[in-house]
Amino acid sequence: MKILPLLPLLLVPSLQAATHIEIGTGSEQGIYYQMAKEFCRLAHEQDESLSCRPKATAGSLENLKQLKEGESDYAIVQSDWLFQASKGVGAFEGAPQAHLRTLFATHAEPFTLVVRADGDITRLEQLKLAPIDFGLKHSGTRKTALALMALLGVKEQDLDLKSVANLPESLCNKQIDAFALVIGHPNRMTLEAAKRCPITFLSIEGELRDRFIKGLPYYQRSQIPARIYPGNPKPVPTFAIAATLVSREDVPEDQVYRLTKAMLNQQIPFNEQTYGYANLFHRARNKIGPVLMAPQHPGAARYFAELKAAGKL
Repeated sequence: MKILPLLPLLLVPSLQAATHIEIGTGSEQGIYYQMAKEFCRLAHEQDESLSCRPKATAGSLENLKQLKEGESDYAIVQSDWLFQASKGVGAFEGAPQAHLRTLFATHAEPFTLVVRADGDITRLEQLKLAPIDFGLKHSGTRKTALALMALLGVKEQDLDLKSVANLPESLCNKQIDAFALVIGHPNRMTLEAAKRCPITFLSIEGELRDRFIKGLPYYQRSQIPARIYPGNPKPVPTFAIAATLVSREDVPEDQVYRLTKAMLNQQIPFNEQTYGYANLFHRARNKIGPVLMAPQHPGAARYFAELKAAGKL
């Protein structure tokens, strides 16, 4: 019997099979897409067996649908939609998505009301009957803005709601007096408005903010950071949701562990590449805990446990 030499086989290195990952984000011009693209690039540098790329989508609701149907294994989702989907409340009444699992929160997205700095509007109450854009009719931004106004006794029919094609242009041309966003800062929309005309922000603080976020765990006190737009030297109080990297319980633990580790091991260069993004959760301890609106995936929990054991959490 002929015996094949074993030495060449022994010399072949053990290679880990390549893992191909897509992360559902939002539009290619949006922050989610740009963040995922950078996370993926750095993750591949850390672990060459990970092939990762962002996937353009319509946003959180489409991302949740694709996770449910297995069209994506990972996505970035707003914490308010994630809470509703996980618990089966609100837009997901009676249909909880118990399969959802979180990796970590990436950044805060403050509720932002932009007005002209030379305009007459300085308080929320003055938005009544002013031409304003609170986002598309069924958008999360509009629902949030209307709920906030309701606390002031202002009903939807009391508002002159517009839907304009170009928010910065419409604000600076005085077609509208304000527009609302739920978004991290700085962002292209607000920067474009600031380039066209002097802008400022309406603050949401004190008793009003406390009443609004009470009982809603997906909201947190936040602020629009100072000095990132011309003419805005001070932080502006508001509230925010957390953008969260989400997967499903059936995605293999080892894959989630490797992806979490590869991404967070590159946190310092990621911060350096995105230094202008003021609402990032830079510290590992800010990425988990109460900010997560669905159970953490065991693979991600395993990596954070390692950080804690090493005194880095």
